[in-house]
Amino acid sequence: MAKKSSTSALTEEDHKKQDALYKEGHEYDYVIIGTGNAALTVGALLANAGKKVCMLEMHDIAGGYLQSFKMGEFYFCAQVHYIWGCEPGEKVYEILKKLGLEKEITFEKMGPEFYDLMAMPDGKKVGIPFGWDKLVENIEKAYPGEGPKVKKFTDILEKINQEMGQFPDRELSVWDYITKWWKFLTLLKYRKKTLQDVFDECKLSKESQAVLCANAGDLMLPPNKLSIFPYVGLFGGYNKGSFYPTKHFKYYVDRMTKFITDHEGCHIYYETEVTKVNVGKNGVESVETKNGKTFKAKNFICNMDPQAAAKKLIGWDKFPKKYQEKLTYDYSPSGVVVYLGLKDIDLKEHGFGSFNIWHLEQWDMNKMWDEMGEGNFENPWVFMSTPTLHTEEGGTAPDGTQILEIASYIEYEPFKKLQDEGYNEYNKFKWKIANRMMDIVEEKYIPNLRDHITLRVVGTPVTNEDFCLATKGNAYGANLTPENVTADRLKANSPWDNFYWCNATSGWGGFYGTASTGMNLYQQITGDYFYGKKK
Repeated sequence: MAKKSSTSALTEEDHKKQDALYKEGHEYDYVIIGTGNAALTVGALLANAGKKVCMLEMHDIAGGYLQSFKMGEFYFCAQVHYIWGCEPGEKVYEILKKLGLEKEITFEKMGPEFYDLMAMPDGKKVGIPFGWDKLVENIEKAYPGEGPKVKKFTDILEKINQEMGQFPDRELSVWDYITKWWKFLTLLKYRKKTLQDVFDECKLSKESQAVLCANAGDLMLPPNKLSIFPYVGLFGGYNKGSFYPTKHFKYYVDRMTKFITDHEGCHIYYETEVTKVNVGKNGVESVETKNGKTFKAKNFICNMDPQAAAKKLIGWDKFPKKYQEKLTYDYSPSGVVVYLGLKDIDLKEHGFGSFNIWHLEQWDMNKMWDEMGEGNFENPWVFMSTPTLHTEEGGTAPDGTQILEIASYIEYEPFKKLQDEGYNEYNKFKWKIANRMMDIVEEKYIPNLRDHITLRVVGTPVTNEDFCLATKGNAYGANLTPENVTADRLKANSPWDNFYWCNATSGWGGFYGTASTGMNLYQQITGDYFYGKKK
């Protein structure tokens, strides 16, 4: 696939080296399609266990949404801004410890007072701290009388979070339903509920609702569509600690890929797009690539979107009708990101720091999302992140410069329609949205922002589709509505014993979600349950 823009394309010499490696005829235990975070996690764990792993990446760099792309002298992480689960005993840390990388890949805890700052339409700013009690205090202080209702809300979150932690990561059996249902009464009660449903149950004011869901962009759905379960997973995760990599996300991806290829018999092929999966009588036999290569292995793992892979690589008719139902889902929306390299400015003097800012132009998040989906950015929300303030380590920006990333939500279709009509119209629309986002930042936070811009790049949903093969530019695979977040949600197993899914849709999205997905698959196929125990 030809990229609209690429800063690290393989050279002719690079291709010759990969061709020579291919001609050596290596035998693999696992061929992995894609190098997103879930794939890097399971690939690294398998390599560490002595398995021969081959990863096939259609792009010229690894990481999927976790990749850091180079523009000028800046490195911008494509989509990820902050994560959780990084302290000893927690999942991300324990994965790195299993690999022996916990002292090389370290993290900085954001804050200390709050990790997200919610900027409300009335001018008030409410910090989201660590700990439910402090959250209740902060909202009560800003909006007196809301504390008890917020406490009721966080109590529900905590009950759901506790039961989610006990829920099996595998396909449920009849015996599970018979013997374990009583352990998950809260999950049963809220299984079809949206975040808005729970807001209404707790009778939260518009102000409290706005504070609690200003970060709805983290899951790319407004409260009246978002399942309460992924909200609990994300908010509950950050409630324990929000982190940024000490050496940035670029180092994380670089170190993980090097870890894999440093193991004997393990390789990563770039600009090697898989175009066909060959299924035989005994399972998947091989995969074919756009550049004419065929890769065989004992087992195959697909990091690509399952629905797209089923239709484009395997053949929809090869899946049993019942399984087709699992593969039939709508996609998560996406958004637009303005990546800025700034000079001659100290962002700390403008109220930024080791936290993110979510800015709202109106109270009603559901109305706001409806408007923005159609391209109406008169009163939007915007997210601001300053990765160069999250750690003192350099490596992503030249000395004396800083990075500001501004993100928001918009649907895929407007961009795709204009791109198909002609690049000029697409470009005009893209910059219309980007300029509106920068106008808000310039008006409310950084006067004369544009005077400090030394480099600017804009990513849209069609950018995501181009660089990451994300169907319709989706952010989290299957849309995180109650209809898609069920016990029957797609898991790792496919109709073939040697072919597995490993991505946001067969697990969960985001850094923590995809790392968990990769770890869970490793534990399932090897029986090495190094984290937790088999449920």
